[in-house]
Amino acid sequence: MESVRDSVLRRRTLLAGMGAFALSACSSKPAQPTTPAVEQPGIRLGVLQVTDTAPLFVAQREGIFEKHGLQPKFVTMELTGDQRIDLEHGVADVTFDSWVTIFLNVADGADWVVLGEAYQAGPRSTGLLVSPSSRLRSVNDLAGKRIGVNNLRGLGVLLTNSVLATNGMKPSDVQYVEMPFDKIADSVRKGEVSAGWLVEPYLTRAQLDVGCVLLADTAVGATADFPQSGYACARSFARKYPGTVRAFQRVLAEAQSRALDRSTVEAVLPDYVQVSKSVAQLMNLGTYPTTTLAIRPQRVVDLMYTQQFLKSRINVEERMAAGTT
Repeated sequence: MESVRDSVLRRRTLLAGMGAFALSACSSKPAQPTTPAVEQPGIRLGVLQVTDTAPLFVAQREGIFEKHGLQPKFVTMELTGDQRIDLEHGVADVTFDSWVTIFLNVADGADWVVLGEAYQAGPRSTGLLVSPSSRLRSVNDLAGKRIGVNNLRGLGVLLTNSVLATNGMKPSDVQYVEMPFDKIADSVRKGEVSAGWLVEPYLTRAQLDVGCVLLADTAVGATADFPQSGYACARSFARKYPGTVRAFQRVLAEAQSRALDRSTVEAVLPDYVQVSKSVAQLMNLGTYPTTTLAIRPQRVVDLMYTQQFLKSRINVEERMAAGTT
């Protein structure tokens, strides 16, 4: 029969064991994930003076970059021509551009990864304009005519080709002429080209300053809500500076959410695209995605392949940087 002394000792041993188990359970609790350090605060961001990049300037104005440990340097890139950018040894670490230009760089051998989406076209946010005195009344009237675009292998040609196809026409039925965005409206007015493809704010400026008329919206039908642009960096940069990349992605997500408020976008447009407040208020804006989904830019790749911009399809899912959602 167990003695009182043995019973007390057994009880103390049991309580000690329970205490050790409790401490063990507490110590085995999963560690909270830590945010990687920002290795390169002074990240260089290649930007274009178009509405697509408005969230970056919102982030700059509202201190969102600083909040996430970044002190970016903005590098203004060219808006005209077939851009071939060296993100390994060039002037920018991260570049903004149309998806068309980004994927053409990838097709030419650039080992880039996608960091985030920038912009989706909306109704009348891109289009073909003609002069107020033009006799052109429909897309079919463009047969044999010259169309001004900012890039002979760019988004404008891709979207215009799609509109032509919808109207039973081929790319060879028109002649594309390359010129800067800020020269297109005047060239339309002078009759140097019969029509011009523009994005905002150039689209609204052309209508207000020159009296140009919208002949065709190029973000309808097959290209409605078309994924227009995004951000990319070299794969080597993403591997070397994962904390910097994640910080940029957090900035982008927060800034894109802020840009859902149109008044926030209108507040920054006069400064970086140099438009009046009235133009900013009249512009037709698209959408700033708050998440990045491979299926959306994949849509651009598929259309590029169909139109023979690409010899083979690019798998966007395989080009997504770690952390994109």
